[in-house]
Amino acid sequence: MTISNIARSYLLGPLCMIAVVWMGEAMAGTSECYAIKDADKRAYCLAQVKRDAGICYRIKDGDKRNQCLADIKGSRDRCYTIKEHDARKTCLALK
Repeated sequence: MTISNIARSYLLGPLCMIAVVWMGEAMAGTSECYAIKDADKRAYCLAQVKRDAGICYRIKDGDKRNQCLADIKGSRDRCYTIKEHDARKTCLALK
């Protein structure tokens, strides 16, 4: 065995373990989201776990949808479209 093969075997094992654990956490997060009964809350949870802004468009309440999009995209422009004043101020303060 060469040094590169030894190094690869010692690095590949822990790297695979980290990948498996990370995927397990992601799957546990989505399964918890699917257990939520409220469709808007479930969509918000899935969007957060998967970091997918497309899921935010499933949310029927406009303010919550815009809050979700602002959280996922990390941009302030969606905060300005929130109609409820307190929620808009909170969204802008977090960005």
